[in-house]
Amino acid sequence: MTSSPEVVRLGQLVGAHYRVESEVGRGGMGVVVRARDLRLDRAVAIKTLPAHLSSDPIIRERFLREARTAASLSHPNIVPIHHAAEVEDVVYFVMGLVEGRSVAQRVRDAGVFSPAESIAVLQDVAAALSYAHERGVIHRDIKAENILLDPAQDRAMVTDFGIARLVEAAPMTATGTVLGSVHYMSPELVSGDALDGRSDLYALGVLGFFMLTGRFPFEHEAASAVLVAHVTRPAPPIRSVAPRVPVALADVIDQLLQKNPRARFSNAALLASALGRATGRLDEAQPPAPPAILSHTEAQAVWERAALLQEMTGQVVPPPAVRTSTPQPATLTSGFQLDDVRSAAAGAGIDQKYVDKALAERLPGSPGSSFVRPGPVMNEPTNPWIGSRTRLEFEAVIPGELDDAGLDEISDELRRSVGEFGTVSNRRGTVEFTAAPTTANGMPRRMQVYVTSRNGRTTIRAFEDFKQVAGGIIGGITGGVGGGVGGASFGVIMGVTKTALIAAPAFGGVALLAYGASRFIVHRVAKSKEKELRTLMDRLVERIRELVEQPPLLPASGQRRIGR
Repeated sequence: MTSSPEVVRLGQLVGAHYRVESEVGRGGMGVVVRARDLRLDRAVAIKTLPAHLSSDPIIRERFLREARTAASLSHPNIVPIHHAAEVEDVVYFVMGLVEGRSVAQRVRDAGVFSPAESIAVLQDVAAALSYAHERGVIHRDIKAENILLDPAQDRAMVTDFGIARLVEAAPMTATGTVLGSVHYMSPELVSGDALDGRSDLYALGVLGFFMLTGRFPFEHEAASAVLVAHVTRPAPPIRSVAPRVPVALADVIDQLLQKNPRARFSNAALLASALGRATGRLDEAQPPAPPAILSHTEAQAVWERAALLQEMTGQVVPPPAVRTSTPQPATLTSGFQLDDVRSAAAGAGIDQKYVDKALAERLPGSPGSSFVRPGPVMNEPTNPWIGSRTRLEFEAVIPGELDDAGLDEISDELRRSVGEFGTVSNRRGTVEFTAAPTTANGMPRRMQVYVTSRNGRTTIRAFEDFKQVAGGIIGGITGGVGGGVGGASFGVIMGVTKTALIAAPAFGGVALLAYGASRFIVHRVAKSKEKELRTLMDRLVERIRELVEQPPLLPASGQRRIGR
């Protein structure tokens, strides 16, 4: 047994019930020892406050709150609390002993995690956080040292809710102590803003970044510099640091590290679902990651494109100016790192998401650089009542511009591809198609397609909202068929049995069956429309590429060339 004063003192005070064996860990908020529960004959861990902290009544109260909070949580991925007490000048609690290493020890001893290993750990932690958040508990100190790997059960377990607190509880930070480890602190935690579970999700993003790369998103010798970076600087895309991370997993990590909590996953359950989807895509071929350094010319192109993307939303900002007049190759000593590109854009008022989108378009083979990709609305949660997404959006960017004749060609292609009546306008480098409010079969339709060609690129955006159609299907079948047939069944059974207890379940069963059928139909409609819209995008992309890549026609031919 170690001879440290805290451990010796603890052994003397708890000797009647526990035999303290050895110190296994030490941190800023406690010392952890391995012990044997003499009454139940089981191995346990005991955590106690260091002597220099136990004299502070505020810290002692915070520590006891840790025990009370954690003891109320019972989950397979949370280390259980068995007992808590205060004896003389020693405050301690007894918890389950996990024989495995922490994530921090695992990275230190064996290197970074594989993508599959990382997902397994992150899913376990997300499950624990989802359970805690539903009960109003925010951990506030998610970090590699507090995630234990249990080899016996092949699972990750969250420990040390030492600075967790109930959302509705009054803060206890009168000592001025900065809670949480600086590398994992969310921007809102650093700024002292109101917290919810999304603060833990940011820390979980840092954990995932660390597991996959062996480093943190922000690293500096001064803790204050790291804190400032959390608030002011966008986190580097993980594939710019670890190019072999699969795109699907990288997208999850990058979303967790967004500055604005609203841009992250809204809860840990949605995160767990996204991680599950990423698991199924680990075997996909991965495009090269974007280079870590851009030339001055490339950086200027990214800024101009990002400013244009933001301008399309109605917010006009000028791109940052590059003080160079000659193109320069990117080298280790010249050009712009991706972090610098994002920081300069932020200083000019350009949102990070538009910079990331511009980088994806500009850098060949980078994540998201395929021509057709889902738009932002495709990331919205599915309507739980309808069971399927009711808004679709696809985007594509093709290098090269179209002249007026080329845009006329695309107008004709839109009419042919959609195959329905609608309005097409072509003005100032933009073709806009709006489907007729009612299709030939009498169903309402809200679909729009925009093709814009400028600044050396042609951008396509297709959007369709069929919420009204989906609602009509659900309401019509559930109310009409379910209500009608169910009501008739209720009447017949009541007439025969004279017992509502028998007739009511029959009515409910018919209504439930009709509702299930309507959801299935909506799901098929959504899949059909998604395939139709994606096919339209593919056809437009193919035609635009043909137009912008064809060689110019000779002036003597008396014809204008279509692409330029």
